[in-house]
Amino acid sequence: MDAPARQDLSSPPPWVTSRSRATETGTKLLAPFTVAAVGDLICPQPVARSDPRFSHFAGLLRAADIGFGNMESSLVDFATFPHAIAGTAAPFAMGEALRGMGLDMLSRANNHTFDCGVLGMVSTDEALDRLGLTHAGTGTCLQEARAARFRETPKGRVGLVSFYSVADTGHFGPTYARTLATPRDGRMGGMPGVNPLRLTQYNIVSPAHLDALRGIAAGTYGERPGAWEEAGGRPPRFRFYDQWYQAGSDPGSIRYEMDPGDRAGILSAISNGKIYSDFLIATIHSHQATRFDPQGAFGKVKGLKEPLEHFAPDFLQAVAREAIDAGADMFIAHGVHALAGVEIYKGRPIFYGMSNFIFQCGLQMGAGYDVLKNWNVKSELEHPDCHVSVLAESVFDGGVLREIRLHPADLGGGRRPLSQMGIPLVPERSLADGILANLQDYSRPYGTEIAISGGIGTIRN
Repeated sequence: MDAPARQDLSSPPPWVTSRSRATETGTKLLAPFTVAAVGDLICPQPVARSDPRFSHFAGLLRAADIGFGNMESSLVDFATFPHAIAGTAAPFAMGEALRGMGLDMLSRANNHTFDCGVLGMVSTDEALDRLGLTHAGTGTCLQEARAARFRETPKGRVGLVSFYSVADTGHFGPTYARTLATPRDGRMGGMPGVNPLRLTQYNIVSPAHLDALRGIAAGTYGERPGAWEEAGGRPPRFRFYDQWYQAGSDPGSIRYEMDPGDRAGILSAISNGKIYSDFLIATIHSHQATRFDPQGAFGKVKGLKEPLEHFAPDFLQAVAREAIDAGADMFIAHGVHALAGVEIYKGRPIFYGMSNFIFQCGLQMGAGYDVLKNWNVKSELEHPDCHVSVLAESVFDGGVLREIRLHPADLGGGRRPLSQMGIPLVPERSLADGILANLQDYSRPYGTEIAISGGIGTIRN
């Protein structure tokens, strides 16, 4: 028998010499692959119903290769947890219920991560680990919180990078700065928390009003060094009583600037995470809006802490596209409790607002045991826009997005008692078509068309 031919090892094969970041972060998973994505999960008690209108969604999640959602509840042992139990706290059985529904990858960087403090975050992460649920966005330091996490599937390894946008002012700004993870250098530093994308918010006013604000401040305090900016081709900006204002032609709108370090760090995590994996999901929890909402801010008018936004603010569209450029195969935003548009960018889906999926906010823990009294301070969350949603099935084949199937969900709102409110059910056809028609309107500015048939929306790439 002839001796086997010797392999020439003097030079590496072509695929080694051609390695580049572009190829390593490009399309890799070619098998048919489906991601079923939903929005916020706030459920202080386990939800597992036999109603076919509910089990329909569980069936879709289980059938998908990946079931994704944003985990906003803290999992703790109510009997032994050593600190206060508050907000979205839930028993460990709630995690088991989510796994039973078919959810297996969860975003954890959000404004409810510290509802039970640092120990609540740690308890939740450990519980998800025990359940075998992949989660990202939290950690004992920034490096851990920012890093991609991975889930092995029969068709390939899936990565997840999760982050939370925090502005410098407003309800979802300084209040949540304490939840942000900080970097560790050897044995120095490193606070546990969430992966942040810090923002500077600029409120747009007319040039005349900006001059008036400057005059008021000067008359009260004198000229303040550093409060006035007009450089680098930007329009004039002025910091007035700890808020930035910018001259523009669309008063009432809001512009944002991302912290350059956070921006670069997140994109690096996405790029490196994609090199480790065959498919990567990037996800953000964002409460920022495109415009200021005076109804929720002036006087004693009861209103949401932020507008129910259906369109992406400037930074969100920018970072979503940059995430795709860095290697993400899809981008999912959640936070503002309403649906927002869908964009297809370079053949990859961007969901700008997935609304809520399980939203039992009326059962959240308050200052005492009176549930209705607790609910009274949150009752603005019964707004109809907070109680409609979709489950989005993104279907890939040959590394190409083939279609997105949008399944409407009815969470009930004020039409149900608190024990049943916020549980997703298949809606009546008229409501389903209305949900999808609105989503058509929200998506058209991004050049996306949604076909509606049989109570399901379809986007074909």
